[in-house]
Amino acid sequence: MAYFAALTPILILAMSIGLGFSKENWFIEFGLAIVVISAGTSIYLAYRGAKSAAAAKKVAFEEFLPKLDERKSSSFSMTGDIMGEDVNNPIGHLKIQIKDIKNEVINNAKNFNDALRFNAARIDICLAQIRYHEQVTLPKILGQGSGAIVLAGILTIIGSVYLAVPVGVYQAFSNVAGALQAMLPTL
Repeated sequence: MAYFAALTPILILAMSIGLGFSKENWFIEFGLAIVVISAGTSIYLAYRGAKSAAAAKKVAFEEFLPKLDERKSSSFSMTGDIMGEDVNNPIGHLKIQIKDIKNEVINNAKNFNDALRFNAARIDICLAQIRYHEQVTLPKILGQGSGAIVLAGILTIIGSVYLAVPVGVYQAFSNVAGALQAMLPTL
């Protein structure tokens, strides 16, 4: 699209010079064609934007949320009670159980803190993606058609000038064509 937008003014200039070689004044028709094409381009870009906006309205935010895994874990970490009670040394058995409970509390606290850090990192990633979308993706999407819209506006102005003063434009491009013919006699 960028090449087309850059080449269009050159093409309009070349066609205008070409029409300057003609014995008849075709600038009213040429100006009208330019205005119609530029207006059609604007209408198409507006339609495409409206179609994208209508499709975006139908998308629900919930579709982007991850699916929750509701399966239960079958692993367990407390194994102190599996062995039963030591009747010969009940105090030692209680000390072992207390030690197991302390270790489990320490592991749970560590797992909880790890999960908090993991969730904080995921939230930071989500917020970074939102900022990236706001600052990069969205302006990029909104700016995609801006070159064509600007070109369509310029073409509308050029076409309107051709429609408003076709005789003056024809004489100007006839002079340019005459000058080119004088410089290059093979034309």
